Amino acid sequence: MDALDERQAATQRAASRLPSYIKFPALTLVSLGLSAFLYTVVADYTGPELASVSRNLEERWQLWAILGWKLAELFGAWYLRYDYMDLGWLTLLSNVPHYFLLNTFYGVDNLAALIPLAIDVVTIAIPFALFRGPIHARNSKKPRTANQLVAQDAGINWTIAAFAASLYTLVIYLSYSTWLTVWMTVHFDGLKTLEKAHTAVPWLLVLLFLPVGYGATQFIFVPAIGSAANPGITDPKIHPEKAPFNPETATFSETLAYNLGLSAAGFSPRAEILFKRTAILAVSSFANSFMRSYLTIEGTDLLGTAGWSSVWAVASALAGLAFAWVGDE
Repeated sequence: MDALDERQAATQRAASRLPSYIKFPALTLVSLGLSAFLYTVVADYTGPELASVSRNLEERWQLWAILGWKLAELFGAWYLRYDYMDLGWLTLLSNVPHYFLLNTFYGVDNLAALIPLAIDVVTIAIPFALFRGPIHARNSKKPRTANQLVAQDAGINWTIAAFAASLYTLVIYLSYSTWLTVWMTVHFDGLKTLEKAHTAVPWLLVLLFLPVGYGATQFIFVPAIGSAANPGITDPKIHPEKAPFNPETATFSETLAYNLGLSAAGFSPRAEILFKRTAILAVSSFANSFMRSYLTIEGTDLLGTAGWSSVWAVASALAGLAFAWVGDE
């Protein structure tokens, strides 16, 4: 274990001594305080760019809605018991649609979009790093299982990341080419440019979405493959165990769930992780994009933000299904 791991472990041990009822409020204060500090530091650079397209928050409910959404994100992250890397990647993936919208259609400078995105990621990852250790799939302590070795292999991760990036590209590019630009023009007042959407090149989009594909790989694929519940994807002789299903004693709801693949008998442990994380990513991508775009960007309406957000939810779901195919589910 290197010096960084030692310091992180010591910090986590200290945090573990806090009473359980204090941990979440403390984490919330650290996250909100760090966010306020970092946004203040970069305000001179990013402030004017973002202010030029921002909605005037004159109503008190708007401010409370933004704060409430932030608290809901933190509570959801705490309840799901993800580690800091899970949450860092999930935050990246669910915030990219908002900043991609600002950069592509509102002409916000690249750095003015990337800096607040980075702040959003670190202000949730750092507090959780203080309070939670890594999940089993990312635990580097030896001995590691065969599944952990697969989940932590850089070559495998980047190959699957490129695959996921190509799927994000497919959804975005097809949307550009068919309905999305017209939809944006109708439902988003104040758009400054459609040039990037009209001149998008697929292979450049793949490169642009490579970090997104890597994030999806880390959030969905790695935890599923490296989970302690996964009995052995690396061994073709071992098949994930499924709970027995007895049609004679099963209730109607259990039978329906089994036929849809939504029961313990229908899902292997690996597939259950894949399904749940894919659903969480798709819902988070839609909800976060919708809330941030509708509440903070001037000239947006409900239908417009719903249409934009749905594109990213579909891309996330498609990536998750592809990971299930790669995992032989």
